[in-house]
Amino acid sequence: MQSVETKELDALSRTMNELLDELPEMRRELHEELGELAKKEVDTAIAASGLNDASGKVRRWQKAYVGSGGGYAAVRPIGSRDGGGVGPDSAGAITNYLEGGHKIRPPSGTGASYRPRIKVAYVNGYHFYQTARTSFEAKAIRLAEEFVQKVADRLEGGR
Repeated sequence: MQSVETKELDALSRTMNELLDELPEMRRELHEELGELAKKEVDTAIAASGLNDASGKVRRWQKAYVGSGGGYAAVRPIGSRDGGGVGPDSAGAITNYLEGGHKIRPPSGTGASYRPRIKVAYVNGYHFYQTARTSFEAKAIRLAEEFVQKVADRLEGGR
């Protein structure tokens, strides 16, 4: 009697179902690693930007976040729940001023002989997020390739 064997197909189907059950946790782990890497890159960029952060306050204000479903990772300033404050003096606002620069209040002197010391209308930013983004990209691609390889190894029957 002639027949078609489906043992290998059944084994592949079982492996894929197991992998699909574990994939959300694997994805969360990947994004946690990416978040840690991004935080390190931002800290390095802050230190290298020329910003006087000897106390480490600006670096402490930055925190890695992972989405509730484990689908993304980001680094951003701490919020009011984490002690970052609210308003124009909050950690997020000051980080934004440092990152992108800010306008300077014009001098208020009105005397005839008054000469203002301030000669610019805007303070340049340090752009540490932008710097971190460029150095982070290649490292993130490497982590993603390792993740894909791990998934491929699982599909091929490896653990």
